[in-house]
Formats: sequence, C-alpha cells, structure tokens
Amino acid sequence: MTQPGTLALAGGRLIDGLGGDPVAGATVLIENGRVSAAGRNVAVPKGVPTRDVSGMTVLPGFIDCHVHGTYRARDMKQHLLNPPTYNVLRSIPILAETLACGVTTARDMGGADAGFRQAIEEGVIAGPRLLIAIVMISQTGGHGDAWLPAGLRVPKRTWLPSPVADGVDEVRRLVRHVLMAGADFVKICATGGITSVTDSWDEAQFSVDEIRTAVAEAAMRRKKVAVHAEGIDGIRTALEAGIHSLEHGWFIDERAIDDMVKQGTWWVPTMALVPLSVEHRKQNAAWNAAQLAREDAKDAEIFAQMQDRIPLYKEAVKRGVKVAFGTDQSHRLMVGENLAEMRFLVEWLGMSPMEAIVCATSRAAECIERPDVGALAPGRRGDVVVVDGDPLANIRVLEERARIKLVVKDGNVARDALH
Repeated sequence: MTQPGTLALAGGRLIDGLGGDPVAGATVLIENGRVSAAGRNVAVPKGVPTRDVSGMTVLPGFIDCHVHGTYRARDMKQHLLNPPTYNVLRSIPILAETLACGVTTARDMGGADAGFRQAIEEGVIAGPRLLIAIVMISQTGGHGDAWLPAGLRVPKRTWLPSPVADGVDEVRRLVRHVLMAGADFVKICATGGITSVTDSWDEAQFSVDEIRTAVAEAAMRRKKVAVHAEGIDGIRTALEAGIHSLEHGWFIDERAIDDMVKQGTWWVPTMALVPLSVEHRKQNAAWNAAQLAREDAKDAEIFAQMQDRIPLYKEAVKRGVKVAFGTDQSHRLMVGENLAEMRFLVEWLGMSPMEAIVCATSRAAECIERPDVGALAPGRRGDVVVVDGDPLANIRVLEERARIKLVVKDGNVARDALH
C-alpha cells in the first residue's frame, strides 16, 4: 500500500472546490495524506517539505465520473492479434496519463476489474483512485454486446465476464456477479451507442423492470446504478427505474429535466466527446478508418443536434439538475485531455468557470458518494492540482498540459513540473 504523504504548498491562490471566493497567498498543509489546513496564516510544522507555488492556482484533484481506463486496439485486426495481457499492460500508460492531467479520482464505467483498482491503491502502477463497474451490462444486441455480423462475439476485454443479460432474472444474476467481483457501482445500458455495431444511439434498451431490478439489487449492497442513455426513450426508461446517474443524456427533454430535478438524479453529460471526435476525424484519417459501427455518421448526426439543444442544456442547469463532471475518456479519445470537458460545461451548459470547477470537484464527490475527496478542506484526502494560470479568467488553461505544474494524490507528488 502506498504510504500517505506529508507536504505543504505555500503562496498560491486557493480555489477549495466548495465554491467560495479564491484565497490569495494561501497555504495547503497535507499531513499523512489528508488536508489538515488550507488558507491564510497556516502554520507549517518544522520539517514538513514545502513547495513555493506563488503566482499559481491551487485546486483540488479533479474527479472524472466517467472513464474507460483500459486498452484495446481500435483496429479490429490488431485487436484480434493482441494477447489479453498485452492489453492489460497497455492500460498502464492510459491510467498514468489520466492522473498526470489532474484527475486524481475516477469512476471506470467498464473495463477495469478489481485488480486495476488494487494495483493503483498499492502503488504498483500510477493512476487515479478508481471506482469500478467491471462491465457495462447490456441486453442481447445492445451497446455492450460484442456480437458481429460474422456471427460471433469478439470480446473487447477478455479478462471480464460477459456483460450480456436478458430478462429480470439474468439481470439480477449479473448484477450480483459484478458486485461479488468487487464492483463499486453498477453500469447498465438503456440505449444504443456510437461504437456498437448492432444498434443506434437513439434505440431504447432494457425494460423498466429490468433496470429497476438492477437498481434494487445494487441497493441491497448499498451501491448505486449509473445508466448509459443517449436517446430520449432510453432516458425515460432509466429515470422511471429510479437510477442514480444518467450518463451522456444528450437528448433529454423538458419532461426528463422535471423528473431529474424531482428525483435528484445526477447528470454526467460528457459533452466534449462528440465534438472532439468530429474534429479528430478531420485530422487523423487512419483513426477515422478504424471503425466498425458507422461512428462517423453517428457522431455527425449527434453533433448537429447537440448544438441545437444547447439552450435546453443551459435550462437544465438553471432549473437545478445535479451535474457531475465526466468525459467518457477511453483508449480511443481524450486520454490525458480530460479537462477539455470544462470548456463545454461553461460554453454549452452555461456554468461559470467556478461552477465548472465545483462540478469537477466537490459536486463530483457527491455524485460518487466519496465525501473524503473533492475539496481542499480539513479531513479530505490530500489531492491537489497546481496550475500556472487563472482558470476563473480562462477555463481553457486547464487543457494545457504545460500549465499543470504539480499533481498530488494522497499527499504524494504524482507529477512535478515546478521549476
């Protein structure tokens, strides 16, 4: 187990993640991996290593509520040639990059099993603190089903159990299985998706009873259910089933907003994914060609409609829908570029830069039910990001890796670019 660290960061401009005014000339003191003090006039005990961060912004480590941190080749031929252990080992730099960009806690939405979580906890590999779903549960022919028209299933990650379940009894069995295997929460698909071959993003999947069964089974283990849902029909099914968090949810409507506010449902909108995919296709022809599921057409269709829905997204935030930061970062896109999502929280959801930061820190901690992270306040874990620049003046400074000068997790320095 990695030993918690002790460290002081002195002289920076503190944004504590709780939404209060920034504090100039602040000191953050971390002792045995926990924040013991943060603010002005903090007495640093003799012998505590102290870093001068004057002129920089000091923030809590960010929480990405929607990642896929494990590797598989995007090209299907190469995927078939790669042994499972190769994919596991290629996952190591993905997790390290996620931490290096400032994400110190992440909810893995399918791909990482308990071994990844344990390896990070023990310091065997570098990465954000993980909460895992293990698989994303899918109906036959659904978003998580790896069936191909050739008549066979080609699993994306062969170290995982099959994610396919049909009917209440099979859903119950699979939920029980992933919880037995160490899942921190349950992930289930209520619509199709961009990367799946046998469906479209706007098709509803699973019945209310099937998803409600997952919710009930998870609740018995004091766990929650996150639901992949892009189109409105699946969104409505998921909300009726009483889910904890709606992932993507790009095609919410007024009724869905009403239900989410009433039920207290979290929304993890992953707004950057599609716009950045559209842009990346223009720049990387080989990446664009390595697809099986008409991803380019789906991306273009969704992107065009998302732009028309920006006023509705802003209305959802104004009306009190609870939003938590998440990216859908995976091997295919956004590795180490997670904080690009911040710009879309500001521009597409109408948040202020401070609200976007809170969304990615203390609000995200609420969503994943981890009160020990997400803020630079006494008792919280010593997760810190030091940035050269003012994200309140320009949220995009967080996207520039050269400006991420220091990343600290549990009081231990994970990235050090201070000079």
